Amino acid sequence: MTGPIFGTPRVGQSYNVQDCVYAVIKRENGDVAVARTPKGIVLLGGGVENGESEQDALCREAYEESGYRARIISRLGFASQYVNNPAKDRYRLKRATFFLCELTEQLGPPVDQDHELVWMPYKEAHESLLRPFHQWALEFVG
Repeated sequence: MTGPIFGTPRVGQSYNVQDCVYAVIKRENGDVAVARTPKGIVLLGGGVENGESEQDALCREAYEESGYRARIISRLGFASQYVNNPAKDRYRLKRATFFLCELTEQLGPPVDQDHELVWMPYKEAHESLLRPFHQWALEFVG
């Protein structure tokens, strides 16, 4: 994967690489789908599990976080971000593929009970997103 890298690695620190996928979802009225979590506002998505395709991971994550079935329209791009959490001694390089998607059918409540699907106007969502590489990806539909 190539693309921009966000964040700053700590000198001498080793990082665990985590492959991730995220959905960029925009309604005709301009609102975008985000998840409100205890950590902040993020795009729907997350880590790719062993043996899982990016597409399967994205559909699973979107369902777990929103309760909806997601349909992938196209791949938007790749970006990475260093995530430093010294308090928990966790250092990760999140390598992400971003997809343009739509939510098609509500299957039930979110599996991840600490995630809430929220529709926000583009500008508010862009300003609220916790991670700069999520902001970068959202700009594809801005």
